[in-house]
Amino acid sequence: MITGGVVAANVGLGADGSSAAGAAIVEPVDRDGAAARSVAERLSLDEDGAQTTYTVEVDGETFTFTSAQDTLAAALSDAGIQVGPDDEVSAPLNGPVTDVVITRVNADTVTEEEIDAHETVEQETDELYEGETRVQTEGVDGRVVNTYRVTSTGGEETGRELVASVAVDERVDEVVLVGTREREPVQAAPEPEEPETAPSTETTDEPAVTEEPETTETAPAYTGGDPRGIAQSMMQSQYGWGADQFSCLNTLWNNESGWNPSASNPSSGAYGIPQALPGSKMAAAGADWRTNPATQISWGLSYISGRYGTPCGALSAQNAQGWY
Repeated sequence: MITGGVVAANVGLGADGSSAAGAAIVEPVDRDGAAARSVAERLSLDEDGAQTTYTVEVDGETFTFTSAQDTLAAALSDAGIQVGPDDEVSAPLNGPVTDVVITRVNADTVTEEEIDAHETVEQETDELYEGETRVQTEGVDGRVVNTYRVTSTGGEETGRELVASVAVDERVDEVVLVGTREREPVQAAPEPEEPETAPSTETTDEPAVTEEPETTETAPAYTGGDPRGIAQSMMQSQYGWGADQFSCLNTLWNNESGWNPSASNPSSGAYGIPQALPGSKMAAAGADWRTNPATQISWGLSYISGRYGTPCGALSAQNAQGWY
């Protein structure tokens, strides 16, 4: 057997150089050339299997490929380029092979926390006087965790969809009570009658002199308005006390006298808005201490400041021992 050659004919040469029938002539074969011709034949451009050269721009880079596939999708698959379900493609994937631009579209899950700020709700009540307020329920901000599906095209966010929302802390709105009770008008107390003086059995050349308590401070003139307004003005201008201290003072003197300048305790003899004991102590703030709420308030604030520091301090003492 002969391998690696081709039988040319059954003709041979005799000893004298003439041809002889039955002899075989073998010619060598060029294997490399045959292989090259085979590749050329498979890649030859003919009408049945034309090659197409096309470019692909993806992820910021441009590539050039040659394919004999019929569709763009098949050509990209041969080139090892995967197209995601959300990716944007500039040419139909089921169309012919052509230049194409692929824009990657990514979808991520993002979780964010948001604060649900509480609101203030007012409720009217006749348990408080007009102009008074009290916080019934403290406000608390809520906390919500939201989960979004975020899509990005070419590195830029292009879409956001809320997937889930969970309230971690419930929001509690602040409830403020607003007073509606009308205040009773303040009436000035009648001037007390001067006690009768028994005739003196002693004789003197000097006229009788009635001593008045020394006045240390001149109180503002009473205008007939609500004593609470006078108290608020004095607190701010003379002591720098604000609304929180007035709330304590209002409770304190509501308990003592109901803000009545003629209130009198028949058992102890305490008198006036601050229930001074005895009432004549208030003469230190003005000679009209019996009838002028401003004089009584001036003395009362001075007493509270000197003994307890603030109205809230005086209220704490009253709550603890029943008096201040």
